Amino acid sequence: MRYARATLRHIFPVSRCLRNALILLLLGLLPGTRVLAQININGMVRGAEAEALTGAYVYPGNDPGAVVTTDSTGRFALELAQPDTLLVTFLGYRTLRYYAAKTAENILLELTPTDASSITALTVRASKIPHGELASLRFNQMDVYRDPAAKADPLLAVNSLPAATNPDETANVSLRGSPSEATGIYLNDVPIRSAVRLDQSNGVGQFSLFGSLPLREVNVYASAPPVPFSQTSAGAVAIYTDPRTPTNTTTGLSLHVAGVGLSHARPLGERTGLRAYVNVGNVAAFRALNPSGLRELRKSQSLDGTLQLTHRIAEGKSLEFFYLGFDETFRYELTTPYFSGNFAQRKPRHLGIINYRQESGNWEVAINQALDWERGEFALGNLNNTTRRWHNHTALHGTHRSCGRTVRLGATLNAYDDLTTGRAPVLDYRLAPEDAAVAYRSAERHTLIEAYAAVSERLGSRWLASVGIKPIHQLEVGQLRLNAQASLRYRLAEGNHLHLSGGRFAQFLPPGPNIFAWQTLDLTQGALEYKGTDGNWRWTAAAFAKRELYSAAPDLNVLGAEARLDYEKGPWRTWVSWTGVRNRVVNTGEPTRRDFPFLARTRVHRELPGAMTAGLAATYRRGTTVRSLVDREEILGTDGWFAPIYAATGERLPNYARVDLAFTKMFILGAGTVVVYLNVNNLLGTENVQGYEYNAAFLERRAAVYSRRLVFFGGVWQL
Repeated sequence: MRYARATLRHIFPVSRCLRNALILLLLGLLPGTRVLAQININGMVRGAEAEALTGAYVYPGNDPGAVVTTDSTGRFALELAQPDTLLVTFLGYRTLRYYAAKTAENILLELTPTDASSITALTVRASKIPHGELASLRFNQMDVYRDPAAKADPLLAVNSLPAATNPDETANVSLRGSPSEATGIYLNDVPIRSAVRLDQSNGVGQFSLFGSLPLREVNVYASAPPVPFSQTSAGAVAIYTDPRTPTNTTTGLSLHVAGVGLSHARPLGERTGLRAYVNVGNVAAFRALNPSGLRELRKSQSLDGTLQLTHRIAEGKSLEFFYLGFDETFRYELTTPYFSGNFAQRKPRHLGIINYRQESGNWEVAINQALDWERGEFALGNLNNTTRRWHNHTALHGTHRSCGRTVRLGATLNAYDDLTTGRAPVLDYRLAPEDAAVAYRSAERHTLIEAYAAVSERLGSRWLASVGIKPIHQLEVGQLRLNAQASLRYRLAEGNHLHLSGGRFAQFLPPGPNIFAWQTLDLTQGALEYKGTDGNWRWTAAAFAKRELYSAAPDLNVLGAEARLDYEKGPWRTWVSWTGVRNRVVNTGEPTRRDFPFLARTRVHRELPGAMTAGLAATYRRGTTVRSLVDREEILGTDGWFAPIYAATGERLPNYARVDLAFTKMFILGAGTVVVYLNVNNLLGTENVQGYEYNAAFLERRAAVYSRRLVFFGGVWQL
């Protein structure tokens, strides 16, 4: 082999990559010997960070039906009747081919990310229920993240990670001190403007849209998101549905105290597959089971469903259509100093996504098209409005890969059309139905065009560098802004590396929980991250800094650090983390609600005999800040009503503490599987204060608390 390499270098002065390819070609021309004995292959599949890939597919090229999946440690075992080429696939990674001509043990198969920037992501992978064509349903504690605090919801699972600094219990994701509006949420690479449900008119949601999707994996970019991601600055959460065509027909039934769901998956010929899911929700029984925990919720009904069609056009060409629709209605009691009543909402929504992908040689081309439409009706007293929101996303992405280098080029178009009509009180505190109200109408249209170029280069065996640039043009105002990102990764040793990333990011922010009008954000940030492994132990640490400049909100300085320690051995999996974030207004130094001197989390998961699992999660953090009431003044023309006067700086709420418990049990029932589960949120019944409510005179106040103890149980049957 050394002689062959030297000879080729002398005869052909070509690149190392081409020279290696020629050597493989020459070796492939040598005559082979047919092996008739059975071939046994076992080993491990790993990703770019040397982490075990759970759920990767390994199968012989001449017999794809003999597929096996890797276990929780990334290991697999496969028997072959004759020599064959093994194919190893995992979403987000390039397919690996390994020729097996004889028995081999403990082979190591390392996959390369399809996008070199994805190696910076923290990956949360789905753990499917048996016959796993569809991911676990919402609240199912055989949930895709094995997280007692997640309620089987991807965004709630993200909010349990050390990098998440969401100051409440909602599904709105805030990463490393930035507001949720600055974090992009993506479904199959398409940005989702509002990814939450059971939400109020201000965009605060209790769950995500993705609890019932056939999930494959979730990638979390806590800092410096890669420039191909559209409309994001502080970070990104990329959610992917399962793109594989079902190989057999499966049906699932879910029955729990908040509703019933039905799932179905089947092949439609050799190249096409269908997955579908429908769920009917009603919390009447749930409220009866938890009278104190859900005392403010008066009613909640929902109907939602998903449809996914995958079609393999030809080798290297695929088309995927995805549709999500839901209609939800809920009503809960809302108390203000001057008025108490029921906030009522109904919101139908439709989301359709088409993904086309084609591979040819070193090129991969993707075309994404999405239409997102929703119509929300909100009512409280004399306040009544209807909001219609429409979002179109069109994108073209091209990726070229050569030995050690990845180049990405693309362009996107985002068009937003918002229309809000209704009636609002003449005086904002007079919300009673008999108080005076005035009609209003607000319409806004915004069109954003983005173009990007990014390149990643391997520099030797230890270094990986990447840079990206993306201008954004806002058509209505003729405004041009620039994104520029760079990262450098260094592998210290096997399983240990440092990652430095940063850049300048621009984003056009829509209204949401923290942003009250369309505006721009210019964000400069940098982060240094470390990951290491040693046997059963894994640890991660990060330090980060940001400067956030808003066009219509106070500018912020953010400094922070985080650390996490994982341990996994046998049936035990556990981790503990600590995060500290200093988030202050630039001019005044006032802390925001995302300022946490400490935020500690831990998770413990145990596999029990008899196909049972138990999990425990705990969170303890510093209380958030609220405005301090320092005085009051009488409102003219009222009897006993006063207006509050707040201090320039706030006070800290009591510290937050919560413990969650999850328990699951699996049964084999005929040809199917039944999973029953029990989930207890806020196990200790801690009354965590989320703010204070006052009477009309602002002389009395009481604490408003987060969720009290909630008990949820149900079962899932898969056939």
